[in-house]
Amino acid sequence: MFKISFSLALVSMLGFDALANDFIQGKDKIIRNNTTIYLDKTSKYKSSYESGILDKSIEAMKKAFFKNKMQTKGLAPDVSQVIILDVCSQQFKNYTGYDCEYILDNQTITGADHGGNPFFVITGVIGYGGSSTDSATYNGNQAVLLDIAGMDMNGDNIIDGWQEIWDISTPYNDSGRFVYTARSINSGLSMSTWIQIQ
Repeated sequence: MFKISFSLALVSMLGFDALANDFIQGKDKIIRNNTTIYLDKTSKYKSSYESGILDKSIEAMKKAFFKNKMQTKGLAPDVSQVIILDVCSQQFKNYTGYDCEYILDNQTITGADHGGNPFFVITGVIGYGGSSTDSATYNGNQAVLLDIAGMDMNGDNIIDGWQEIWDISTPYNDSGRFVYTARSINSGLSMSTWIQIQ
C-alpha cells in the first residue's frame, strides 16, 4: 500500500515523465512499426514482439493513441481508452496454426473457440494506467498479470500506453466473459471493456 501511495505522490509531484522514465530504465527496447516497446529483460514474450506476431496489436494501440490525441507532457495523462487486442490459446493454435485471434474494434465475442494451456489475453491501455492499477477477470476469477510492455508510439521517449498479458488458464474455463479494467494513476478514474470468449 505504501509503495502505491508513494508512487501516486511521486507522479503528482514530478509528473508523468519522471515515472515513465523510471519504467524504461534497464528494459529491453524493441522497435516495430515505428513504435518503441519496452520489456523486462526476462520477458518470455520478447520473441513475439520481435517476430511480428503482435504487429496487429501494436497498430491497434497506435490507432487508439492518435485517435485520442493524447498529450503526454506534464502530469500522468488519464486512461483514455482500454482495448482487448488478442485472445491466445492452445486450442486456437491447434485449429489455425496461429497463437492468437486478433480482436477487432467493437468485437464482443471471439470468432473461434478457445481453451487449453497456454490461454491468455492481451490488453492495451492508452494513458497512464498499467500493472499496479489494472485488473482483469475471466468468469469472475481474477486473471494473473504475466507481462507488461510500455509503448512509446510517437518517438518522444515517453510511455504513451501499455500492453498487458493476462493468464486465464486457471481455474479451467473453456468459455466465458473476460473483463479488463484500467485505473488512471493520477485521478483514479477507470475504464473497462469486455469480450465473450467462446
